[in-house]
Amino acid sequence: MKPSTRWTIAVLVAIVIGILLWFWIRRDEPQAPAEVATQPAAPKPEPEAPPATPVEEPLTATLHFDYNRSAVLPGEAAKLDDFAARLKGRAYDRLEAIGHADRIGGDSYNLALARRRAEAVRDYLAGKDVEAGRVRIEAKGESEPVTGEACRNMGPENRKNRKLIDCLQRDRRAEVSLH
Repeated sequence: MKPSTRWTIAVLVAIVIGILLWFWIRRDEPQAPAEVATQPAAPKPEPEAPPATPVEEPLTATLHFDYNRSAVLPGEAAKLDDFAARLKGRAYDRLEAIGHADRIGGDSYNLALARRRAEAVRDYLAGKDVEAGRVRIEAKGESEPVTGEACRNMGPENRKNRKLIDCLQRDRRAEVSLH
């Protein structure tokens, strides 16, 4: 046999022995399981969170009145109707009705007018099945105007100045809120 053939056989035997030893050593290592095609598992449902306590939005309504009047206007009554409807089914201790007046007239007169406006709101709500004893009324008179400086220097402050009366419309109001 030629020396080159011997060397070829020796190299081949060494390679075979190396491969066998490699398999022999690897047989003790854990084998990864063969992948089998399976359907994907359904996602686990997330645990349900406890029901959150509903956050009840505050209830408020502001309605406006005619000059020197305390009767609820038909156009403003819808605000109280909506307030009473949203109040149904809610637990509450009391409601607040606060009456306001514009600056035309004397302080004591405006305070009494503001009280009559708050009472008119209470009485209207009582007609909508709201317990009148739970409505606390308060009169602010002309002490909290919302018009600010917008109606300054508009002439005499009396009932004949229609321009001023129209400008002060937003001050003639009652605010009702749930507490």
